[in-house]
Amino acid sequence: MTKADKAVIYGGNAGASAHDTDDDFIARLRLLVERAGNASALVRQAGISSSGFQKYLGGAEPSRRVLMALAEAGGVTLEWLITGHGAMEVTVRDSWPENHLTLLPLYRGDDADCTVPQATPEKLVQLAFCQEWLARHGYDPAHLATMRVEGNAMSPTFRAGDTLVVDRQAASPADGEVYVLRDGSDLLIKRLQRQLGGMVSLISDNAQYTPIQAPLESLDIVGRVIWRGALL
Repeated sequence: MTKADKAVIYGGNAGASAHDTDDDFIARLRLLVERAGNASALVRQAGISSSGFQKYLGGAEPSRRVLMALAEAGGVTLEWLITGHGAMEVTVRDSWPENHLTLLPLYRGDDADCTVPQATPEKLVQLAFCQEWLARHGYDPAHLATMRVEGNAMSPTFRAGDTLVVDRQAASPADGEVYVLRDGSDLLIKRLQRQLGGMVSLISDNAQYTPIQAPLESLDIVGRVIWRGALL
């Protein structure tokens, strides 16, 4: 690999490789081999061919994809591998700021048909969510709540055990969106579709359940479902 090529691969860090040589780069490759235990282990972790790696040790120029794979497999930074400058070790964050997470209330219940009976304060626990993620998507934690799905009425979209986040500010129905509705002491999860004459269809995604028709003004909408968490 020539100095010019290494500068191009790394982008705006052209000056970093000014005094680096091919021998220096090969020495860094050999260090990766030592860290992995042997060359076979390194190429296996990087997902590259042994014959190709031997060519790099002989002075051939690896592609950017190969460089990235080697850096990841060796646990080193791409900058260090290409230029010999900067931090060698990849920094792994082992702690987060105290305010990194925010707690959202979780309604719990054991009723079927995607309902949560008696959603009263004593039924509440809390789930932690990343504040950065919520802010990036424009959501205010003060207006969010979570709930777990029971039953199969919203299958295959939601399955029993899935966790949903509900935006309680989104109480005005939009066609085709999924909302949580309050029906007495129960909470229902339904897809809403506006109809003529001020009527709304409350739809279960499971075709075995018949849609319910109700006047829009009669609906007590808690909020719109904005996120689902599920096991695969």
